[in-house]
Amino acid sequence: MTASADVLVVGAGTAGLTCAIEAARAGLRVDLVDAGSDIGGTLQVSAGHMSAAGTRRQRLMGIDDDPDRHFADVMRIGHGKGDAALIRMAVDEAPGLVDWLDENGFPFAPETPVVYHGHSPYSRPRTYWGVAHGRSIRETLRPLLKERMDAGNVTLRLRSRASRLVTEGGVVTGAVVHSADGPRELRAGVTVLASGGYGANPGLFTALTPGGPRLVSNAAETSLGDAVDMASSLGAVVRFAELHTPRLGLLERRSRPSRVDFWAELAHLSAAERPPREIWVNADGERFVAEDLDDVTRHERAVLDQPGAEFWIVFDEAGIDAGAPLVPRWGADRLREEARRGDVAWVADDIPGLARRAGIDPRGLLRTTQAYNMSVERGADPLGRQVLGHRVDRPPYYALRSAAALLCSFGGLDVDTGLRVRRRGGGVVPRLYAVGEAIGMGATSGAAFCGGMAVTPALAFGRLLGRRLGATA
Repeated sequence: MTASADVLVVGAGTAGLTCAIEAARAGLRVDLVDAGSDIGGTLQVSAGHMSAAGTRRQRLMGIDDDPDRHFADVMRIGHGKGDAALIRMAVDEAPGLVDWLDENGFPFAPETPVVYHGHSPYSRPRTYWGVAHGRSIRETLRPLLKERMDAGNVTLRLRSRASRLVTEGGVVTGAVVHSADGPRELRAGVTVLASGGYGANPGLFTALTPGGPRLVSNAAETSLGDAVDMASSLGAVVRFAELHTPRLGLLERRSRPSRVDFWAELAHLSAAERPPREIWVNADGERFVAEDLDDVTRHERAVLDQPGAEFWIVFDEAGIDAGAPLVPRWGADRLREEARRGDVAWVADDIPGLARRAGIDPRGLLRTTQAYNMSVERGADPLGRQVLGHRVDRPPYYALRSAAALLCSFGGLDVDTGLRVRRRGGGVVPRLYAVGEAIGMGATSGAAFCGGMAVTPALAFGRLLGRRLGATA
């Protein structure tokens, strides 16, 4: 059974929604398919951080900023990696995207824009999010999509997963989509892959990141790498997977290995926002980095080099109550409760006992805590830590386990500035486009988490592609 549309958008997430909305506003007939039970994709689990320079909101707050400075910051933080042409396009489109959301009632968190220190920081306050984080974006886009659906321009097909691209004479003419009603070939003049990354597919993650860590993921369950699988069969190139960068502070429970809950269980490890009262150790009980660095990327890379790409945050009773809580959603009492439970946190009356319960080498941890306490006394740390106001010497002692977790797939399909999917050698796959996490965060963020450079390019490129398709129809 076949159906026809001007545009087939595979994925009703961050990029697919704006692409479908704009293409439909231009008068095109759009088939929008998604494997999930609701629109939004990763917006249901994302922080929803956006970054843009030169927005209306910045001007109202007296913030002097522009896309040139945004571009320079991204290239600096991302170590000059990624696709410079796409990064330039993203920062140029970003202020218009944020203003557009503003015009459509987006509920900004009142403190934004800010200089966000959860990643290596920008030089200007240009990071925004909504009061409900990624869900704020989804709910702002929902009525815009409904308006297009009511007008008859968009057909939304949920619980429908594309499995294979269809071609005629080497030209993509649509895809085979599976739903409860069985397989269906959806034909379209143009096909857009916006089905997200591969963060919920351990096999594909390992294949694209050889020698990398085991996959600990906060990705949506539908992030299975379908775009990569489908386009690769047509000769498409995957790039930037080697730039994989984890997010720190996510807590992996032993009872739920490899899955993490970003918002419920996140340790705040940015020294700029919360000076550390703890030490970080690996499985051998050894410290491996100065815990108070403001360069979050160096922390992320250091954790990747540890056995299992995991580490333990170790502290004493005095460290729990002093200052802001380590896990904001828990607070001090919940942290103590979790430590007694012994799933992701542990407590003991002495350091060797803590190490045995937490899975750390006891002798190594005892040596490390003793050496660290001596560093506090001397006021000088061999690793260069400057924040030395807290010894770890007042029982009981605590440990909290954190893993290097995937939030965004850094690898993705190679596209040109027209967002056309490219083959090896530089040719394109005719009538096939890709946007969002399908092109990989590495393309727009380089070798680091640049704040907002996953969500913003996804929204902006989807919107830009929809407009372009409408203009050339």
